[in-house]
Amino acid sequence: MKNRKPSKKLHKPSAPRKVGLSPGSLVHIGKVKTEHTKIDIIQYKDEYYNEIENISVAKIPALLTSEKNTWIQVTGLQDTKTIGELCAIFKIHPLVIEDVLNTEHHPKVDYLENYIFLTIKTLQYDQQEKELDSDQVSMLLFSNVLITFHENPLPLYDPILERMQIPEGRLRTRGVDYLFYALIDVIVDNYYVTIETTGDFIDKLEDSIFDETATDILESIQTLKRDLLFIKRNVFPLRESLNTLIKVETSLIDQLQNRYLTDVYDHLMQIYENIESFRDLNAGLKDIYLSTLSNKMNQIMKLLTIISTIFIPLTFIVGLYGMNFDHMPELRWTYGYLFVWIVMLGVSGLMIRWFMKRKWF
Repeated sequence: MKNRKPSKKLHKPSAPRKVGLSPGSLVHIGKVKTEHTKIDIIQYKDEYYNEIENISVAKIPALLTSEKNTWIQVTGLQDTKTIGELCAIFKIHPLVIEDVLNTEHHPKVDYLENYIFLTIKTLQYDQQEKELDSDQVSMLLFSNVLITFHENPLPLYDPILERMQIPEGRLRTRGVDYLFYALIDVIVDNYYVTIETTGDFIDKLEDSIFDETATDILESIQTLKRDLLFIKRNVFPLRESLNTLIKVETSLIDQLQNRYLTDVYDHLMQIYENIESFRDLNAGLKDIYLSTLSNKMNQIMKLLTIISTIFIPLTFIVGLYGMNFDHMPELRWTYGYLFVWIVMLGVSGLMIRWFMKRKWF
């Protein structure tokens, strides 16, 4: 069986990079996944729709207006200066910026004076590297502005962007709180794809356990165990964050959106249950594999024991007549050699028949 690479996400956090710095220091923690930090803006409202790519921070204040909804997308987190300048426009707390730049942060939600901060993880399998990968998405929700930060350009956004092209669509006619929900929903829906891929891998792994030509099965089981643990670590906190979004009343989120957020919460519950089921299945696969190895070893030892048992009386006969005594009449008998062969073959045949009768092989 072709083994997947283990997830590289279960590692120690990069805390030493911030040792000694004051709280709220702008330090990017994580991999650099883009060449530079890029800012795109989409402004919309009913029939109005305008998209501006790769805009500078200095031009953003002039575009902000209460008459239009604004979605600011920040791709790439390594340019801490640019991100700091953007957040200064909206008076974002330094500790929130610190969480945005820390891509090893667990999903969380915070309510501040005039905005909501949410961190969420995307999960997907890298088909080329054959490993589980993730990107952190941070969202800042204001009354008519939504800012999203992500490490990579996300194809997950494509369905959202297509829906925003429809003037009468909900994304165009409703506020940024609906866009906020839609982004969370599309990320959570993609979890189903990851879970389905994991389920297929478990099925293949289960079949390979009984395939004598398969290799690296135990390593694959351990890789799957780490991947499921990584998925759980990102799904479980998000479940609590969504529960908080649903229960806490705020003017930034229309109460009508709670129905949609509740639906996403239900999806997360199903995903979490699937994760727990897959973890149990994976533990069962390990037990089955170890039992299979034990059975194979027992079969080998059984065969060797049978062979040894057959040769015990033969060794006795050969050893008996291998003694160099002068007074052994059989040694000078004309048919002695043939007689010994007949006895040895007869004993072997009787023992083999007895073993077969007892179904030992």
